[in-house]
Amino acid sequence: MIPKLNSCLLCLCVLISNHSWGLPDDSEQEIHIASDSASLDKLKGEIIYTGNVSMQQGSLNIHAQKVTIIRSNEGLERIIAEGNPARYEQTLSEKDGKTLAYGETIIYNTQIKQLTLLNNAGLEKQGNLFSGDKIVYLINEQKVKAESPEQQNRIRMVIQPQKDKES
Repeated sequence: MIPKLNSCLLCLCVLISNHSWGLPDDSEQEIHIASDSASLDKLKGEIIYTGNVSMQQGSLNIHAQKVTIIRSNEGLERIIAEGNPARYEQTLSEKDGKTLAYGETIIYNTQIKQLTLLNNAGLEKQGNLFSGDKIVYLINEQKVKAESPEQQNRIRMVIQPQKDKES
């Protein structure tokens, strides 16, 4: 009975510790895409999906009317999503929760981990909201830069108060 209990405890510890290591790197996961149509240009390294496109890679989810995937010899370089709006969702770490973004154009540069949101753009991270005509989010550095060249389309932000470290 004791050896069985020890092996159960060992399995439980492995599962718990595995869970606490964080999420697996999305870039190492398979890409699953559903769309109404698709075309491939192997010489350009482009695959274009159109019509109600849904893309998933690990925790990354993109929904748009058109998604262009650009690959090179090094692998996936960029994902360009277009819609009214196109939507992006990804969980980068369990403690930070989901990052949500939208814009008429979303450019995800996978090589430098940069998300560029264009035209009627918005980004939500840990309850903080950013909106404007152009938002650039450097994912690894957790930096956001928002711009709106026109006075009537000013940048809008909602910043959450810092939570007490003990709570």
